[in-house]
Amino acid sequence: MKVIAARSSGFCFGVKNAVNSAYKMIEERSEGERLVMLGELTHNEGVVKGLTDKGFEVCSCAAEVPEGSTVIIRAHGVTPGEKAILGAKGCKVVDCTCPFVEKIHKIVRSEAEAGHNIILTGGKGHPEVVGICGEAPENVTVISSVEELKNVEITENKTSLISQTTFSSVIFEEICANIKNKIANNLIFDTICNTTDIRQSEAARISASSDVMLVIGSSRSSNTNKLYDICLSQCDRTYLVSDVNEVDSLIAEGKIKEEDTVGVTAGASTPEAIILEVVRRMDENKETMIDQEAADTNFAEYIESIPQLRRNSIVKGAITSADDDYVYVDVRDKSEGKISRKEFASDPEFDIEKAIADRMEVTVVVKSIRNTDQGKEIILSKSQLDYEKNKKLIEEAYESKTPVKATVTGVVKDGVIANYGGIDIYVHRTQIKIGDVADLESYKGEQLDLLITKVDTEKHRLRVSGSHRAILSAERKAKSDEIWNNIEEGKHYTGIVRSLPDFGAFVDIGGVDGLVHITELSWKRIRKPSDVLSVGDEIDVYVKSFNAETKKISLGYKKLEDDPYYNIEERIPVGSCVKGTVVRLTDFGAFVQLEPDLDALCHVSQISDVRLNKPADVLSVGQEVLAKVIDIKPEQRRISISIKEVQPINPASDDDFAIADEEAPAEE
Repeated sequence: MKVIAARSSGFCFGVKNAVNSAYKMIEERSEGERLVMLGELTHNEGVVKGLTDKGFEVCSCAAEVPEGSTVIIRAHGVTPGEKAILGAKGCKVVDCTCPFVEKIHKIVRSEAEAGHNIILTGGKGHPEVVGICGEAPENVTVISSVEELKNVEITENKTSLISQTTFSSVIFEEICANIKNKIANNLIFDTICNTTDIRQSEAARISASSDVMLVIGSSRSSNTNKLYDICLSQCDRTYLVSDVNEVDSLIAEGKIKEEDTVGVTAGASTPEAIILEVVRRMDENKETMIDQEAADTNFAEYIESIPQLRRNSIVKGAITSADDDYVYVDVRDKSEGKISRKEFASDPEFDIEKAIADRMEVTVVVKSIRNTDQGKEIILSKSQLDYEKNKKLIEEAYESKTPVKATVTGVVKDGVIANYGGIDIYVHRTQIKIGDVADLESYKGEQLDLLITKVDTEKHRLRVSGSHRAILSAERKAKSDEIWNNIEEGKHYTGIVRSLPDFGAFVDIGGVDGLVHITELSWKRIRKPSDVLSVGDEIDVYVKSFNAETKKISLGYKKLEDDPYYNIEERIPVGSCVKGTVVRLTDFGAFVQLEPDLDALCHVSQISDVRLNKPADVLSVGQEVLAKVIDIKPEQRRISISIKEVQPINPASDDDFAIADEEAPAEE
């Protein structure tokens, strides 16, 4: 067995600095001093437990940190708001934010101050990304793929591109290639840590020449997961292990064999001691080497790496070209092997031109070798291996109830067919989403997370069924539990309008539906809820009341400040003069509109200096009048005004008509 250990493994500078600082804090701690980690210092259970055993407490956010404690900020950094909370609590802060991360914070602040929108490539919800977004939450959009870039609005000279330090350099380059004609070069900031790039490149190189690849680290670590994905793309037998015990299990299960070349790398959160323990275990009476550049590879090793082509053997090769029928692969033989182009048809993400340009490496099985007049014909198959590998993954997903991501490739009478690595999964229309599905065709090309509900291998034919609805229902149940565990009157939620019956609106506030009664939709009278809202609207609502036993929630929507009577006594105090328009006349008075949706009543006795039979004797709808506010009753939603106290409107007398007749011009 040969073991190739990567040079770039284990703690990066930022994590190492944070861990060293934490142990220094333990040594220098004064009596009664409380030591707190703001978030786990590193994604390694052993390191965190070692620190908590020595007195550290772990708080997930600044709000949980005890006042006056000493707090260490991990290499990921935090938002300015979190730092402000710590300051307000009188905490002593040991800031171990990685310098590369701090640089990104400064860039984001600067770009936001310049009025730029910022695209940040990274993992949504990752602590580093959350901290960076906190510098300018209104300006930053987080994406993790070229596909997500399509949904981002880009304004020339007003949009900047930046990256999380541990983001995939390959994906970042793809995003840059798609954005280069839309964003000026001086607004693209490649902030991926150089150590990350070297680590990923080295891992790719080692895994490409190894039979087995071990990635040491935690499954909760972003950079470790990226290393795993990179290695898995080069080596099918790639395993993520957390310690030497898991390596022992792999050996016992026969997944690591005596004749294997084993590559070893580790994430940035993995302590050196664990790496050395794994390497030593693999090194027991075995040949071990530290990874070098290709120039250090000797000729004997190169000869050993040449695959021995024979029928049914499994080999690796690089895609070199293609025609209408075949994709050609260099398998280090005098003749190239070829794979039927149909084998790639079920993979909508396969880009043949990119595969040729990148000389993409594939693992294939040799189906046949025969000599012809034109030379040796080597027929290869990729799908045969993929099928067996993915069949096993599907069976494991079924047993463990782990979701898989599949692409919808076809529509049948009562559902859709989704494809996972060449395996078809049937999804009945009732299992696509919660609720009815009107158009199955619209799902073609969509990716769905599916829970495998049936695996049938009878009659030597694999039949697989899956459900997306089951995942949505589980997520909704989890969100519902979260809502009911934390609900309280007055609490605000952002909800989605789901339906509009005549009596109100049902709003989904995150796994739970609440009712906004029609009287709570608007301060003015409406005929039906759809006068105000539409299904699918995103609205802000608050809890008016709830019953945990019956699972019913009453929600409020209309805002106090939108009430026409809000602050009415301050805006239109008693005694003030107002101008309004007559909008309605009754026998007992006139209704005058002072503001939109705000009417005041002028009693018939407050219109004229003389007694009127009815307001219509001197007023008409649409007439503008001046009046004095004489009474306000906000609780009764009533305003009383007097026209006669400002400028009474009296009916014309007989004398007025006589004078008018005298002044009228004589008829010719």
